[in-house]
Amino acid sequence: MRANKLVRKLIGIASLFVKSVYFDGSNLIVRVSPSWRKPRCSRCEKIRPGYDHRATPVRWVHLSIGATRIILEYIPRRVECPDCGVLVELLPWARADNRFTRPFEEMAAYLAQITNKTEVSKMMGISWRTVGNIIARIVADRLDPNRLDGLKRIGIDEISFRKKHNYITTVVDHDKHRIVWAAQGKNSETLDSFFDELGEERAKKIEIVTIDMSPAFIKSVKAKVPRAQIVFDLFHVLKLASDAVDKVRRQEVNKLKDYDAPE
Repeated sequence: MRANKLVRKLIGIASLFVKSVYFDGSNLIVRVSPSWRKPRCSRCEKIRPGYDHRATPVRWVHLSIGATRIILEYIPRRVECPDCGVLVELLPWARADNRFTRPFEEMAAYLAQITNKTEVSKMMGISWRTVGNIIARIVADRLDPNRLDGLKRIGIDEISFRKKHNYITTVVDHDKHRIVWAAQGKNSETLDSFFDELGEERAKKIEIVTIDMSPAFIKSVKAKVPRAQIVFDLFHVLKLASDAVDKVRRQEVNKLKDYDAPE
């Protein structure tokens, strides 16, 4: 197998040609190009005429192989698109506006789901802030623009982070079993912003809202979707019942202690 073909398989990115390979210190530099000849607009992805080239090559950080970091190198073209304007061409390995390959960003975002950003930054060799920027890009790519359409039965809850000093309010679509909205905070204003984004017409279709017994959530739901039925989730109802039983148990135990105490 030719060396260039082997490197292309190791990189694992489709629609890419490997032109040459060389070492730069501990980094393996792979000079690449898109497999298509005619440039494409990075926004509408249509074939467009070339506008110009950069004077110097650009590098993108790819996933490492063992202790060797893989760097992709290419001199990108700009295209003149009648619909989108003059933009950098579409690249099969990365977004036009950042310096990490798509597989690298996918891995960083995946790791962020199972550990904290500090650990991800150590494992991927990037800054803490860069991890956050990558997560934001991946979420924007994956976010369904129609996720708030057709909501009928939703669940609202808050999640604490940073040792319970901060909270995130989440909204779940019970029918599709997925989170459709989240924002930092847990007061009524936070939840109001969800209903404002939802809009009056879509809010009218909400039939059931499951929440804990938070007065802030109750206030927002009654104000924004007054016709929706509020259902307190089973976990919090059972917890209150359990706490009440435990309180009575302690009171009865104390009474027995007082009764058995010697005069």
